[in-house]
Amino acid sequence: MQRYLSVARRFLRRLLGTGEPLAVGLADAISKIDGLSRSRPSLAAPAAVLREILPEVTTELEETARISPSSKDVTAKLARGTPLLRGESLTVDTASLRRRWLTVCRAVKRHQGGEVPTAIIKAADHGTLDPAELLAEVVAGRPAAVLERAQALGVDASLLATALRLAALPHMARLAIDFERLWRRAGWPHGYCPVCGSWPLLGEFRGLEQTQFLRCALCATSWEFPRLCCPFCGTSDHRQLAYIHAGGEQDRYRAATCDACHGYLKTVSTLAALSLPLLLVEDLATLHLDFAAADRGFFVP
Repeated sequence: MQRYLSVARRFLRRLLGTGEPLAVGLADAISKIDGLSRSRPSLAAPAAVLREILPEVTTELEETARISPSSKDVTAKLARGTPLLRGESLTVDTASLRRRWLTVCRAVKRHQGGEVPTAIIKAADHGTLDPAELLAEVVAGRPAAVLERAQALGVDASLLATALRLAALPHMARLAIDFERLWRRAGWPHGYCPVCGSWPLLGEFRGLEQTQFLRCALCATSWEFPRLCCPFCGTSDHRQLAYIHAGGEQDRYRAATCDACHGYLKTVSTLAALSLPLLLVEDLATLHLDFAAADRGFFVP
Protein backbone atom coordinates (compact mmCIF):
# COMPACT_ATOMS: atom_id res chain seq x y z
CA MET A 1 0.00 0.00 0.00
CA GLN A 2 2.83 2.44 0.87
CA ARG A 3 4.33 1.88 -2.57
CA TYR A 4 1.06 2.81 -4.27
CA LEU A 5 0.68 5.91 -2.09
CA SER A 6 4.18 7.04 -3.05
CA VAL A 7 3.43 6.63 -6.75
CA ALA A 8 0.16 8.51 -6.31
CA ARG A 9 1.89 11.43 -4.57
CA ARG A 10 4.45 11.72 -7.36
CA PHE A 11 1.70 11.62 -9.99
CA LEU A 12 -0.31 14.34 -8.25
CA ARG A 13 2.72 16.59 -7.91
CA ARG A 14 3.32 16.42 -11.65
CA LEU A 15 -0.36 16.75 -12.49
CA LEU A 16 -0.69 19.87 -10.34
CA GLY A 17 2.49 21.39 -11.74
CA THR A 18 4.39 21.44 -8.46
CA GLY A 19 7.69 20.52 -10.05
CA GLU A 20 9.76 17.61 -11.28
CA PRO A 21 11.61 15.17 -9.02
CA LEU A 22 14.63 16.79 -7.46
CA ALA A 23 17.12 14.36 -9.04
CA VAL A 24 16.12 15.05 -12.67
CA GLY A 25 19.34 15.68 -14.63
CA LEU A 26 21.53 13.64 -12.25
CA ALA A 27 23.18 11.59 -15.01
CA ASP A 28 23.97 14.72 -17.05
CA ALA A 29 25.33 16.41 -13.94
CA ILE A 30 27.68 13.52 -13.13
CA SER A 31 28.87 13.44 -16.72
CA LYS A 32 29.67 17.16 -16.55
CA ILE A 33 31.53 16.68 -13.25
CA ASP A 34 33.71 14.03 -14.90
CA GLY A 35 34.39 16.41 -17.78
CA LEU A 36 35.40 19.20 -15.38
CA SER A 37 37.81 16.85 -13.59
CA ARG A 38 39.53 16.03 -16.88
CA SER A 39 39.62 19.52 -18.36
CA ARG A 40 40.42 21.44 -15.17
CA PRO A 41 42.72 19.46 -12.86
CA SER A 42 42.50 22.20 -10.21
CA LEU A 43 38.88 21.17 -9.69
CA ALA A 44 39.64 17.46 -9.29
CA ALA A 45 39.22 17.36 -5.48
CA PRO A 46 36.01 19.42 -5.16
CA ALA A 47 34.64 17.63 -8.23
CA ALA A 48 35.24 14.27 -6.55
CA VAL A 49 33.40 15.51 -3.45
CA LEU A 50 30.42 16.70 -5.49
CA ARG A 51 30.30 13.52 -7.55
CA GLU A 52 30.13 11.43 -4.38
CA ILE A 53 27.48 13.43 -2.57
CA LEU A 54 25.29 14.51 -5.49
CA PRO A 55 22.92 11.50 -5.46
CA GLU A 56 22.42 11.94 -1.71
CA VAL A 57 21.82 15.71 -1.63
CA THR A 58 19.40 15.70 -4.57
CA THR A 59 17.38 12.71 -3.41
CA GLU A 60 13.59 12.86 -3.67
CA LEU A 61 12.02 12.91 -0.22
CA GLU A 62 8.58 11.38 0.10
CA GLU A 63 8.04 12.87 3.55
CA THR A 64 9.57 16.17 4.55
CA ALA A 65 8.68 19.32 6.40
CA ARG A 66 5.15 20.55 5.69
CA ILE A 67 4.15 24.11 6.50
CA SER A 68 0.89 25.73 5.41
CA PRO A 69 0.66 29.44 6.29
CA SER A 70 -2.83 30.88 6.05
CA SER A 71 -3.72 32.91 2.96
CA LYS A 72 -3.91 36.02 5.16
CA ASP A 73 -0.40 35.41 6.48
CA VAL A 74 0.92 34.82 2.96
CA THR A 75 -0.56 38.05 1.60
CA ALA A 76 0.74 40.08 4.51
CA LYS A 77 4.23 38.57 4.34
CA LEU A 78 4.60 39.13 0.61
CA ALA A 79 3.39 42.72 0.95
CA ARG A 80 6.04 43.38 3.61
CA GLY A 81 8.77 41.65 1.64
CA THR A 82 8.98 38.91 4.28
CA PRO A 83 10.03 35.40 3.14
CA LEU A 84 7.25 32.85 3.59
CA LEU A 85 9.20 30.63 5.99
CA ARG A 86 10.12 33.51 8.29
CA GLY A 87 8.36 33.08 11.62
CA GLU A 88 7.13 29.57 10.78
CA SER A 89 8.08 26.49 12.79
CA LEU A 90 10.30 24.33 10.59
CA THR A 91 10.41 20.64 11.46
CA VAL A 92 12.55 18.31 9.36
CA ASP A 93 13.60 14.69 9.49
CA THR A 94 16.61 15.22 11.74
CA ALA A 95 18.01 11.72 11.16
CA SER A 96 18.19 12.12 7.36
CA LEU A 97 19.50 15.68 7.71
CA ARG A 98 22.29 14.51 10.01
CA ARG A 99 23.10 11.57 7.72
CA ARG A 100 23.55 13.84 4.71
CA TRP A 101 25.52 16.30 6.85
CA LEU A 102 28.00 13.57 7.77
CA THR A 103 28.07 12.32 4.16
CA VAL A 104 29.21 15.75 2.98
CA CYS A 105 31.84 16.14 5.72
CA ARG A 106 33.26 12.66 5.18
CA ALA A 107 33.46 13.19 1.42
CA VAL A 108 35.39 16.43 1.97
CA LYS A 109 37.74 14.67 4.39
CA ARG A 110 38.28 11.78 1.96
CA HIS A 111 38.99 13.88 -1.14
CA GLN A 112 40.38 17.13 0.23
CA GLY A 113 41.82 16.11 3.59
CA GLY A 114 42.47 18.45 6.49
CA GLU A 115 41.40 18.53 10.12
CA VAL A 116 38.36 20.76 9.68
CA PRO A 117 35.89 18.12 8.43
CA THR A 118 37.13 15.76 11.16
CA ALA A 119 36.42 18.40 13.82
CA ILE A 120 32.92 18.97 12.44
CA ILE A 121 32.20 15.23 12.38
CA LYS A 122 33.40 14.86 15.98
CA ALA A 123 31.27 17.81 17.09
CA ALA A 124 28.21 16.23 15.49
CA ASP A 125 28.99 12.84 17.04
CA HIS A 126 29.42 14.40 20.49
CA GLY A 127 26.15 16.31 20.22
CA THR A 128 27.76 19.76 20.35
CA LEU A 129 26.71 20.54 16.80
CA ASP A 130 23.12 20.03 15.64
CA PRO A 131 22.44 20.74 11.94
CA ALA A 132 18.68 20.96 12.57
CA GLU A 133 19.21 23.77 15.08
CA LEU A 134 21.52 25.62 12.70
CA LEU A 135 19.04 25.26 9.85
CA ALA A 136 16.27 26.68 12.03
CA GLU A 137 18.48 29.70 12.81
CA VAL A 138 19.18 30.32 9.12
CA VAL A 139 15.51 30.06 8.13
CA ALA A 140 14.63 32.41 11.00
CA GLY A 141 16.89 35.05 9.41
CA ARG A 142 19.89 34.55 11.67
CA PRO A 143 22.59 33.09 9.37
CA ALA A 144 25.26 34.65 11.60
CA ALA A 145 24.51 31.80 14.02
CA VAL A 146 26.49 29.48 11.75
CA LEU A 147 29.54 31.75 11.98
CA GLU A 148 29.16 32.05 15.75
CA ARG A 149 28.91 28.28 16.16
CA ALA A 150 31.94 27.73 13.93
CA GLN A 151 34.00 30.21 15.93
CA ALA A 152 32.93 28.62 19.22
CA LEU A 153 34.03 25.18 17.98
CA GLY A 154 37.14 26.44 16.21
CA VAL A 155 36.08 25.09 12.79
CA ASP A 156 35.90 26.65 9.33
CA ALA A 157 32.63 28.58 8.94
CA SER A 158 32.51 28.25 5.14
CA LEU A 159 32.69 24.45 5.29
CA LEU A 160 30.14 24.39 8.09
CA ALA A 161 27.75 26.55 6.05
CA THR A 162 28.31 24.52 2.87
CA ALA A 163 27.70 21.21 4.64
CA LEU A 164 24.50 22.60 6.14
CA ARG A 165 23.26 23.97 2.82
CA LEU A 166 23.87 20.72 0.96
CA ALA A 167 22.50 18.49 3.71
CA ALA A 168 19.30 20.56 3.93
CA LEU A 169 18.80 20.83 0.17
CA PRO A 170 16.30 17.97 -0.31
CA HIS A 171 14.13 19.27 2.54
CA MET A 172 14.32 22.88 1.46
CA ALA A 173 13.90 22.24 -2.27
CA ARG A 174 10.78 20.18 -1.57
CA LEU A 175 9.36 23.04 0.51
CA ALA A 176 10.24 25.51 -2.25
CA ILE A 177 8.20 23.50 -4.75
CA ASP A 178 5.25 23.36 -2.36
CA PHE A 179 5.45 27.11 -1.66
CA GLU A 180 5.83 28.27 -5.26
CA ARG A 181 2.10 28.60 -5.88
CA LEU A 182 1.78 30.84 -2.81
CA TRP A 183 4.08 33.61 -3.98
CA ARG A 184 4.24 33.22 -7.77
CA ARG A 185 0.90 34.93 -8.46
CA ALA A 186 1.82 38.01 -6.46
CA GLY A 187 5.36 38.16 -7.79
CA TRP A 188 8.54 38.91 -5.87
CA PRO A 189 10.70 41.96 -6.65
CA HIS A 190 13.47 41.39 -4.10
CA GLY A 191 16.97 39.96 -4.48
CA TYR A 192 16.57 37.50 -1.60
CA CYS A 193 14.52 34.31 -1.77
CA PRO A 194 10.73 34.60 -1.36
CA VAL A 195 10.62 31.24 0.43
CA CYS A 196 13.54 31.17 2.89
CA GLY A 197 15.14 34.61 2.59
CA SER A 198 18.60 33.40 1.51
CA TRP A 199 20.71 35.15 -1.11
CA PRO A 200 21.00 33.63 -4.60
CA LEU A 201 23.63 31.06 -5.45
CA LEU A 202 23.57 31.89 -9.16
CA GLY A 203 21.73 33.96 -11.70
CA GLU A 204 20.46 32.22 -14.85
CA PHE A 205 20.15 34.06 -18.18
CA ARG A 206 17.51 31.87 -19.80
CA GLY A 207 16.42 31.35 -23.37
CA LEU A 208 16.89 33.53 -26.41
CA GLU A 209 15.66 36.58 -24.48
CA GLN A 210 18.29 35.97 -21.76
CA THR A 211 15.81 36.85 -19.01
CA GLN A 212 17.49 36.67 -15.61
CA PHE A 213 16.23 34.32 -12.92
CA LEU A 214 17.88 34.06 -9.52
CA ARG A 215 18.34 30.64 -7.86
CA CYS A 216 18.33 30.47 -4.08
CA ALA A 217 21.44 29.04 -2.42
CA LEU A 218 19.47 27.22 0.28
CA CYS A 219 16.27 25.95 -1.38
CA ALA A 220 16.92 26.46 -5.14
CA THR A 221 13.79 28.58 -5.59
CA SER A 222 13.76 30.40 -8.94
CA TRP A 223 12.42 33.93 -9.41
CA GLU A 224 12.73 36.55 -12.13
CA PHE A 225 14.89 39.59 -11.39
CA PRO A 226 16.06 42.58 -13.52
CA ARG A 227 19.45 42.14 -15.14
CA LEU A 228 20.63 45.70 -14.52
CA CYS A 229 20.04 45.69 -10.78
CA CYS A 230 22.11 44.47 -7.84
CA PRO A 231 20.13 41.84 -5.90
CA PHE A 232 21.97 42.70 -2.69
CA CYS A 233 21.47 46.47 -2.43
CA GLY A 234 19.04 47.26 -5.24
CA THR A 235 21.40 49.60 -7.10
CA SER A 236 20.41 50.09 -10.76
CA ASP A 237 22.98 52.76 -11.60
CA HIS A 238 24.84 51.31 -14.59
CA ARG A 239 27.97 53.20 -13.54
CA GLN A 240 28.15 51.05 -10.40
CA LEU A 241 27.53 47.74 -12.16
CA ALA A 242 30.05 45.68 -14.13
CA TYR A 243 31.02 42.12 -15.06
CA ILE A 244 34.00 39.85 -14.50
CA HIS A 245 34.67 36.96 -16.86
CA ALA A 246 37.48 34.74 -18.04
CA GLY A 247 38.77 34.97 -21.60
CA GLY A 248 36.30 33.48 -24.07
CA GLU A 249 33.66 32.76 -21.40
CA GLN A 250 31.70 36.02 -21.47
CA ASP A 251 28.77 34.42 -23.31
CA ARG A 252 28.52 31.55 -20.82
CA TYR A 253 29.87 32.47 -17.39
CA ARG A 254 30.16 35.91 -15.78
CA ALA A 255 30.14 37.50 -12.35
CA ALA A 256 27.99 40.62 -12.03
CA THR A 257 29.64 43.06 -9.60
CA CYS A 258 28.33 46.09 -7.73
CA ASP A 259 30.61 48.92 -6.65
CA ALA A 260 27.91 50.32 -4.34
CA CYS A 261 27.82 47.36 -1.93
CA HIS A 262 30.80 45.31 -3.24
CA GLY A 263 28.56 42.29 -3.75
CA TYR A 264 28.76 39.94 -6.71
CA LEU A 265 26.57 37.33 -8.36
CA LYS A 266 27.76 34.55 -10.64
CA THR A 267 25.62 34.18 -13.77
CA VAL A 268 25.17 31.35 -16.25
CA SER A 269 23.58 31.41 -19.71
CA THR A 270 21.22 28.49 -20.23
CA LEU A 271 18.33 27.60 -22.52
CA ALA A 272 16.06 26.54 -19.64
CA ALA A 273 16.05 26.38 -15.86
CA LEU A 274 18.91 24.29 -14.50
CA SER A 275 17.94 21.06 -12.78
CA LEU A 276 18.91 20.83 -9.12
CA PRO A 277 21.97 18.60 -9.79
CA LEU A 278 23.15 20.82 -12.65
CA LEU A 279 22.71 23.93 -10.50
CA LEU A 280 25.28 22.53 -8.07
CA VAL A 281 27.61 21.55 -10.91
CA GLU A 282 27.45 25.02 -12.46
CA ASP A 283 28.33 26.49 -9.07
CA LEU A 284 31.47 24.33 -9.13
CA ALA A 285 32.23 25.15 -12.77
CA THR A 286 32.24 28.87 -11.93
CA LEU A 287 34.49 28.57 -8.89
CA HIS A 288 37.18 30.57 -10.69
CA LEU A 289 34.79 33.54 -10.72
CA ASP A 290 34.52 33.35 -6.93
CA PHE A 291 38.30 33.67 -6.67
CA ALA A 292 38.41 36.47 -9.24
CA ALA A 293 35.69 38.42 -7.43
CA ALA A 294 37.38 37.95 -4.05
CA ASP A 295 40.70 39.17 -5.47
CA ARG A 296 38.92 42.38 -6.53
CA GLY A 297 37.30 42.93 -3.14
CA PHE A 298 33.80 41.66 -3.95
CA PHE A 299 31.89 39.26 -1.72
CA VAL A 300 28.48 37.70 -1.14
CA PRO A 301 26.79 39.39 1.84
